[in-house]
Amino acid sequence: MKKIFYALMLIISSYSFSDEVIIYGPNSMKWIEKNYGEVFHKNTGHTLKFISVDGLVARLKLEKKNPKADVVIGLTQVMGEIAKKDNLLSKYSVTNIDKIENKEYILDSEGYLTPFDYGLMAINYDTTKIKKVPKNLKEIGEIKKSLFVESPMETTGQELLFWSIALYGENWKEFWKTIKPSIYAVEPGWSETFAKFSAGEAPMMTGYATSSIFFNMNKDNKFQSFIPEDGGYVYLENASLVQKEKIKDGSIAFMESILSEEFQKLITTKNYMFPVIKSDLPDSYDSIPKVEKTVILSEEQVKDVTANIDKYKKELLEILKK
Repeated sequence: MKKIFYALMLIISSYSFSDEVIIYGPNSMKWIEKNYGEVFHKNTGHTLKFISVDGLVARLKLEKKNPKADVVIGLTQVMGEIAKKDNLLSKYSVTNIDKIENKEYILDSEGYLTPFDYGLMAINYDTTKIKKVPKNLKEIGEIKKSLFVESPMETTGQELLFWSIALYGENWKEFWKTIKPSIYAVEPGWSETFAKFSAGEAPMMTGYATSSIFFNMNKDNKFQSFIPEDGGYVYLENASLVQKEKIKDGSIAFMESILSEEFQKLITTKNYMFPVIKSDLPDSYDSIPKVEKTVILSEEQVKDVTANIDKYKKELLEILKK
C-alpha cells in the first residue's frame, strides 16, 4: 500500500507543476494543439494551447511589456531576424539540433531560431492551357500576360521577393525584369490569386511546390507545379521562445520536442511541408516537383533584407506597376 501511495503522490506532484504552454502561430498550424497536444501531454505532463495570429511580429510587439505567448512558431528567416532585433525572443539552443539533416538550414548562429520545417516556392499552372512547361525564368517571361503574382506586401509575395534576392543577390531586380512580360496581374494575396487562377483567368500563378499534393487529390489533375531550373527557393519556418521574465519548463520541453519524430511526422501530413530531420515522406509527396538547384537566403542576406525590407518592397512595387 505504501508503494502505491508514494507512486500516486509522485504522479500528482509531477502534474501539479505542469505548465500550459501558449503558442502563437499562423492558422495553418492549429493542428499543433489538436493533433500533437495529447502526445506532448503524455510525454511531458505539460499542455498546449495554440492561438492563431495574423502578423506574428506585430502581435509580439504589441504585447512586449506583458507577453501572453510562451512560444512563437512559424517565423521565417527575415521575420525571425526582425523579432530578434526588437528583443521579442529569448535565446535557446535545442539540445537535439544535430538532428537537422541539412546544416545550411541552421542560419541563426546566435540560437534564437530553431528551424522545424521548410518548403519550396514554385509556379502552379493549368495543364489544359500550358502544354509546354517553361524550363526557366526566361521561358516564363516569353509566355506573355499569363502569370498571376502576389503583392510583396503579403506573405507569399514577400517570399517571392526573397526568392529573387536569394537567386540574384544585389541584382535581384533582374528576376522581376525577366518575368515581367508574363505577368497578367498582381493580386493582394494567395487566396485571391488562387481564386482567379482556378477560375481560369490566367494559366499560371506563383505559389508553393507542395500545392501539388492538393492538386493531385483532384482526379483530373488539371493543375500541376514546376520549379524553374534557375533555382528553387527554400523558405524555412522557425520556432522560438518568447522573451519573458520567466521561461516555463513546459516551453523548454516544447522546443525540445519540435525535432522529435512524432512532431516531424505531423509536419508532412498536417502542415504539408518538408521535415528538417531525416524522415520517410508520404506517397503524396511524389507529386511535388523536383529541382536540382535550390537557393536560400544566407545569414548576411537575411540581415540586409531585415534592414532594407520596406525599401525593397517599394522598389518591387514600382517594377510591377510599370
